[in-house]
This record gives sequence, structure tokens and C-alpha cells, in this order.
Amino acid sequence: MSWIENIKHDLVITTGDKVDYKPQWLNASKAKEYNVSEFNFPTVDGTLVYRQTPRGRRYNLEIYFQGEDHLETSSKFETSADDPRAWVISHPFYGRLLVHPISLTFDNSVYNITKITGELLETIEDENPKTTRDPADDISIQKESVDESIADTFATDVKPDTTDINTLSDINNNAYEEGKKGIKLDIDSSSYFNAFNTANSAILNATEAPFKAMAELQAMINAPALFITGVKNRISTLIRQFEKLRTSVTTIFSRSGKKIHEATSGTLISALTLGAITNTDYQNTDEVLDTIEDILANYDLYISDLDSLQTDDNGEPTSFIPDAGVQIALNNLIVFTVNNLLKIAVNAKQKRTIILEEDNNVIVLTHRFFGLDATDENLDEFINLNDIGISELLQIRKGRPISYYI
Repeated sequence: MSWIENIKHDLVITTGDKVDYKPQWLNASKAKEYNVSEFNFPTVDGTLVYRQTPRGRRYNLEIYFQGEDHLETSSKFETSADDPRAWVISHPFYGRLLVHPISLTFDNSVYNITKITGELLETIEDENPKTTRDPADDISIQKESVDESIADTFATDVKPDTTDINTLSDINNNAYEEGKKGIKLDIDSSSYFNAFNTANSAILNATEAPFKAMAELQAMINAPALFITGVKNRISTLIRQFEKLRTSVTTIFSRSGKKIHEATSGTLISALTLGAITNTDYQNTDEVLDTIEDILANYDLYISDLDSLQTDDNGEPTSFIPDAGVQIALNNLIVFTVNNLLKIAVNAKQKRTIILEEDNNVIVLTHRFFGLDATDENLDEFINLNDIGISELLQIRKGRPISYYI
């Protein structure tokens, strides 16, 4: 096909937000560079060059929007260009291009025309080269999405009245009182107190801004999942908050009260996933499996509570059916978290148990299975793991089961 035939085809730019633009165009230049390595030797004239694969090509962009709506079109194009995803360009000369704009200039100096110039850099597909994402990051992202969905559903379905505001305030107060028991450092104490106060202020204005009220309450509920402490303490703190919240299930009769319970309890359940993967300090498989059991057991309780609150249909003012979108997203988050915790469990230390063949003592056995250390941490771990009582500190009898990790 001749170049004359080529230029009869439109230049089509599909920006990152999937909007198609068909501007007029000029300028079809491109530049190509290669990956090269240069080696210089003190006793040899010249440079040794190894040339390898090509780099992404660079293209000069020169396009025009014209007509009475050119300003509006160019403004939309500028907004679309701000989307960070790559452009797909169908170019009359160069075919399909996957590129990123690295500079754009908008020129409206000529009436009835917007001239846009810039430089495009060719990129490879996202999956090449392949990268490994941290599952903890994925869990955190999914958790944020679940929370946003919960808050959005609450704001859509509930117009909080005075009773609802009092309920939200009680939940905030009770959760805070339980949560602060798990604080180990002053930095968590101050940030948690600030989250509590911020939630209280937002709740007082819940009638006018229900989404903000729920979002700030969620931030307060989630705070213990990020405490600078061990996983076990974070999970225990969140479970105590959940248990406190469940005590009111049998006294909830209004639709709004049920929606509040679905939202706040759901946030606490999703917070368990965040607490399980933040600054993990799992020492062995049992600790990971205990966390998995805690997450699943409390998730089952949450589903059971929603079943008890659900009505046959959603047609009456007092009817309640849990939001399907929220529940699907929450279930996906739980499943994804458990699957990744199981991977951690596989690679963690495994528990082993033996039966003593002769009398022994904690010092010798600790040295044998854990090794001795200056601070006696291994000794303490051995005693705690095997429930060594005062009567066994000096001598452990033959036939006694002893556990350790490998």
C-alpha cells in the first residue's frame, strides 16, 4: 500500500480512560535507540560497544482539533491525557502503538484551532516483564475497596436520625474502650484517640453527611489492625471489639439499625484481614493457623448474625436483606487472605513432638531443641510451648511429650 493510501486512514488515539479521539495530524517522525554497553581500556584506543535489544521508540506528536467546539474537545483530551494508563494509537504510518505521553503543549494562538505537540515514548505490555506483587498490598487494596463499598451502601440506604446517631456514637465509644486495651506504644495511643474524636465529630453530622460519618467510624474501627504490636495482640483486640458489638444483635429491630450492624461488623471482620498481614511476626505454623481459625470463626459468626437479622423480602420499611455487593467483596477478601496465610504457614516452622525416653530438665532440652541464648528467650519459649509448671522446672519425667519447632 502506498503512503498516499495510508494517509487516508484516520489517526485514532485511545487514551488511558478508554476514550477515542480522531484529531487532524501532521509530523510522523520517530527516533529509535538501542541498549548499549560501552567498555574503555587504558591501553587500547577506542571504545568496545556491545549493542543489544532496541529501547522503546520515541514519536513526535503534532495533532489539531478544529471547529467551533475545538476548545471543549481539547479540554476533554487534556483531562483524558492525565489518566496514567498507556495510550493505544492507530497510526496511518506506524500501525498500532502503545505509548505514554511524556510532554504535551497546547497552543490556542490560532483562532478555531487547538494545536497539540509533544513527545510519546513507546512502552511494553504491563505483563512483560512479569512482576510479583506483595499479597499484603493486594489485601490492603481490597480492604480499602470493601470499606468504601460498605460506607457507600450505608449512605445510600440510611438517612440517620437521632436514634441512629446515638447507636453510631455507642459503637464508637465501645470500640474505642476495647481497642485501647491493645495499645502498647504512645504513638498508637495518640493517633487512636484522634481517630476516635474525628469519628465522634463526623457521627454528630451523620444526617447531613452519612458517608463521611461511616468512613470516619471505619477508620477508628480499623486502627487496631495497624497497631505497632504483634499479630496476636492485634487480632485479639479486634475480636474483643467484634464480640462487644455482637451483644446488641438480638435487640436490633429497625432497618437502619440492621444496616449499621452490617456495616460496622463487616468493617471489623475485614479489619481482621488487615491485622493478620500487617508487620507479621509469625514464629511458626501454629500461630498462622490460629489466625486463620480466628478469621474464619468470626466471619461465620458475622454471617450467622446477618441471617438472624434478615427478613423474607426487602419491600417493607422495616425489611432488611444484606447488600449482595458488599458481602461478595468481603467474602473474596476473606478467601484471598486465608489462601495467602496458608502459604505463610507452609513456609513457617513446623511443630514436632517427641516422648522423652529418660528423665531430663528444661536447660538441656532447651539447648537441644532451641539453643541457649543470653537473654533466655528460647528458654521462655520452650517453657511456654510445653506448659512447663513449677514442679517440672528441675526435672521432667520420662514419658512426657515435648514439642518443638523445626
